[in-house]
Amino acid sequence: MAEHEQELLAIIKNHAVGVSGDLTRDTPVADLGIDSFAIVEIVYEVEEKLGVEIPFNANQNPFGEMKTVGDLLDAVQSLMKQS
Repeated sequence: MAEHEQELLAIIKNHAVGVSGDLTRDTPVADLGIDSFAIVEIVYEVEEKLGVEIPFNANQNPFGEMKTVGDLLDAVQSLMKQS
């Protein structure tokens, strides 16, 4: 498992609505029940805990083409490698 993946999964799960089981890389983003406020909280928490800056524009879909939790994890880890 990639570095920080468990911590990222925990952050996402803390803000997900109605998720009873464990999150996996295959969990669909649509199943998380995350609203725009939760997205801002997730971005802030990831930046603070992992020391990575996440470009964020509230006027755009922050998930873009991301369909699964694995897509989110890969995007954050890619940003971490760049910094």
